[in-house]
Amino acid sequence: MKGDAAVIHVCEALASGILRVVPALADETVVAGIPTVVVYGRRPETPEDMSEWFDPRVRLVPVDGWGDRSAVGGCVGTVRAAVALRRELSRFHGGVLHLHSTYAGLVGRLVPAPGWARFYTPQGYAFLNGSHPRGLRWLTLVAETALAPRAHTIACSRAEGAVAARLARRHGVSVVQNGVDGELAEPAGVAPAGEGFVVASVGRAAYQRRPDLFVEMRALLGEDGDTAFHWFGDGPDRELLVGAGVAVSGWLAQRDAAAAIARTDVLVHFSAFEGLPLSLLEAMRAGRAVVASDLPAIREVVDDAGILVRDAPEAADAVRRLRADESLRAELAARAHDRAERLFTKRAMVERTLATYGL
Repeated sequence: MKGDAAVIHVCEALASGILRVVPALADETVVAGIPTVVVYGRRPETPEDMSEWFDPRVRLVPVDGWGDRSAVGGCVGTVRAAVALRRELSRFHGGVLHLHSTYAGLVGRLVPAPGWARFYTPQGYAFLNGSHPRGLRWLTLVAETALAPRAHTIACSRAEGAVAARLARRHGVSVVQNGVDGELAEPAGVAPAGEGFVVASVGRAAYQRRPDLFVEMRALLGEDGDTAFHWFGDGPDRELLVGAGVAVSGWLAQRDAAAAIARTDVLVHFSAFEGLPLSLLEAMRAGRAVVASDLPAIREVVDDAGILVRDAPEAADAVRRLRADESLRAELAARAHDRAERLFTKRAMVERTLATYGL
């Protein structure tokens, strides 16, 4: 027999920023007594034990092979995800179906779901990814345009909302900015002694985060023995970073990542395209001075609380300024903490999302 209405989240890769968003939303509804399900795939950075991230009442449904980006593996994983989603939909009378990122948006908007209110959060449209072949980007744009009317888009930034509005053609679009919780609510103090001046970046070492620009910036800053360069995370471009003398940590647990951010003097966030970066928000809330790519979504986050740059030479100049001027570094760090705490909280993100659901 079918149960009551439920909330089902679907995400092809439960990792990185999405792993900050989905548990916050799922835990809120399950605590309120609403049956809540998460259908997900895995990437190398997905934690092995997902139960540690969710309230135990959240039903977790892993999809074997979903997250494999090879041509055959991707197709097989997508079919398995569609089967798993249809099975979960059939267990309830209806409710809310929230699709997170491109692959989930494709599956969840194609699978029949009568009685379900569908919502889609791109978290960075795939057709903006310049590392993909032009033909694939074009196909992704066509698919997004064709499928936009089949779900209400919840954009994670005003910049993403503007793109969604052009695709949706008068269909529903809301903006709910990403937010981070209070674990890093108090700004970190001075980075501990031992490594000198620490310049770091956080995230997946892949095209979107432009590790090539981090390497170029590191070369421009030279071989100053008192400056350490770190990348907190991992990814396919790991060896590019290691070969340039950047220390790559591998994937860290959330608490360890927070501690690593607190040890930095400057957090550099290069990006090729964005939804709204949670790693940047976490650095701001931790009270770190930030240097970031001058993109619309990042301007929306940083405003005057950091230094925005267009390329690696500008980033190197910004790091030199911050290293030489401790008072500027402290001022920007304080502004960043205040801005993140006022405008980008997990509580606001959850409440606005549930209001958009109609809950």
